[in-house]
Amino acid sequence: MKKSKIWIRICVHLLVCTTFGVHSSEFGDAVTDDITSISLLKQNIPKDYKIPVTYIPKEVGGMCWVTLNVFHLELSLRGLADKFGNISSNKYNISILIEMLKETRYHMKNLEVITSDFECHYRDEKWQTGHYFQFVEDFLNTARSNRDSPEECDPPPCPTTTKASATTITTQYPTSGKEPLRFLPEVVERSLLSLLVIPIAAIVFLFVWKVKSRSNQHQSDELKSVEGGLFTGTEESLAPPLDDISEKNRLNIIEAV
Repeated sequence: MKKSKIWIRICVHLLVCTTFGVHSSEFGDAVTDDITSISLLKQNIPKDYKIPVTYIPKEVGGMCWVTLNVFHLELSLRGLADKFGNISSNKYNISILIEMLKETRYHMKNLEVITSDFECHYRDEKWQTGHYFQFVEDFLNTARSNRDSPEECDPPPCPTTTKASATTITTQYPTSGKEPLRFLPEVVERSLLSLLVIPIAAIVFLFVWKVKSRSNQHQSDELKSVEGGLFTGTEESLAPPLDDISEKNRLNIIEAV
């Protein structure tokens, strides 16, 4: 009886040690693989190359930081892998990181719901190579240390930076579109306007004077024509008709005879 118990204990210990050894070797290989891949990618990709990424900072994500970033980080790595050819070593090293993220995402629950709840907190940026892969390395280390992903995450209130910036713009330019641009000081503009008044008034005065002089000349011409007509009419009325004169002359001649 004692011998059977001893053998059972020995078998249990062997089984536990074997299982732990297998998991330890897998964990060690994964750590070695991602560290090697990240270091090679840092060397091969130019330092000033900008890599687009959508992420949530740790201070916003909290305990859900890994859950919130795993999907978008995988998409970013896939987009980066598409930049290289099929036989490129960079594409191979990126594929190793993508497989690690897929394995991490596979064990997460309610990923889609949690991601949609934090939608307003995501930031779109472009990082240089060193900063980008430092973020990837930090993500993988945090994912290993926190294998149990939370099932629920409470998002903080959405940021209002967009509304604040819009308000700032309106306060900086409160009268844009209503007040015309001034190219000269107000005093100079007033003096120029006062100088323009004098020649404008002179032109108006000359125009009125010319119109009046023309109207007066026209009236005088009409008066002259009327007076001339009256004078000729008077002379014609005073002068006796020719027939009357000839008849008188004939009478005088007859009386003389």
